[in-house]
This record gives sequence, structure tokens and C-alpha cells, in this order.
Amino acid sequence: MSTTLSPSYPTPAAANINTLNANAANNTNAENLCSLLDLAKYQTAIIDEIITNDRFGDIDGVISQRLKDLGFLPNTSIHIVAKGLFGKPPYAVQLSTGAQFSLRADELIKIRCLAITIDSR
Repeated sequence: MSTTLSPSYPTPAAANINTLNANAANNTNAENLCSLLDLAKYQTAIIDEIITNDRFGDIDGVISQRLKDLGFLPNTSIHIVAKGLFGKPPYAVQLSTGAQFSLRADELIKIRCLAITIDSR
């Protein structure tokens, strides 16, 4: 029995990711930052930080650590691959490492980022 792997969606070239990360680090101020929930389909962003979300209550710290363990780290490029029905969560996202995840709204809100591109598909 053979297994079928899901296709890898394009991300910015490795050289471009380093440039984008450097630019994002220099340009991060509160007015340019948004949550991952605010991004458009096919948009790319640089993660700034994982913030608290009161919806998780006492386990917010555990959720934050789990996201970090999965690779949602500052200065990591992230790409919105797909959105749920009617553009609502869950969102399928891909990190610059190639790892893909599906995130719910409460998790998307925790990831603060700097939007950098919109892919016009």
C-alpha cells in the first residue's frame, strides 16, 4: 500500500525568507502587527510573538508552549494556504520549514505577526 503525501505549497525562496525576516525585525511596531486571523488567503507574514488569549484560561501557557514547540517562533515565515468555509477558521498554514498545520480561531488570535505579501491567485 502506498501513501500519498499532500502537496507542498510554495513559500518564499530561502534567501528571500532571510531578507524578509531581517526587514520584519527592523519594521515591527505595534501599528503594523496583526493576528494571524486577520491575514488574507495566500498571504505571507513573519511571526512576531505568541500572545495570551483569555479564551484558554488556565491552560493558556501550555497552549503557547505547544505552538512554540511546533515551530511557531519569532521571525519564522508563515503562509496562509487555505481558509475554511466562507473564509472562516480553521486556517491551513505552512511554516517556512515546510510544516503544515490547521489552526482554530483561538489559536490564530494568539499568533501576532507582520504581514508582508499577498499572493494574487
